[in-house]
Amino acid sequence: MSETDELTQKLSSQRQELLDVLCQLDDQKAGQRPADGEWCTKEQLVHLSQMEQRWLGWALQVRDNPGCTVGSTGGNPESFPDAMTCSLSDLLSQLTGVRQDTLNTIRGLNEEELGRTGKHTEFGEMSVLQMLRAPYRHDRMHMEQIQGKEVSFKPRQG
Repeated sequence: MSETDELTQKLSSQRQELLDVLCQLDDQKAGQRPADGEWCTKEQLVHLSQMEQRWLGWALQVRDNPGCTVGSTGGNPESFPDAMTCSLSDLLSQLTGVRQDTLNTIRGLNEEELGRTGKHTEFGEMSVLQMLRAPYRHDRMHMEQIQGKEVSFKPRQG
């Protein structure tokens, strides 16, 4: 199995696992904060969509300009007020569309492009492939949070 095939399979299967968990929620439950200062499920979904778009953008920057520096996220906001005005169904559609864009882009990359490296401001030197793995790992982290589980993957910083 090629790295591209393995990557698209992991991205697809992890997203499906997340969607299966989310299908058990309704709008009201998805809008409830688990505790003060923590994001509700709807906010986590907006965050996942935004960060996936950023990781894809960073990966493409490195593909096009190997050795460049990418990554400043500017930190996470305390909340995503727009998330509360969206239905869970709309947020799931957005999440699905973002993942489809990512998968389509990956299918157009070759092995050499996946191996190009750049520097992420928080995580150090990373290849395009490593950057494109971030969304499925990020999905897993937030899926576990939504389920009230201990997060099994913690990114290490460069």
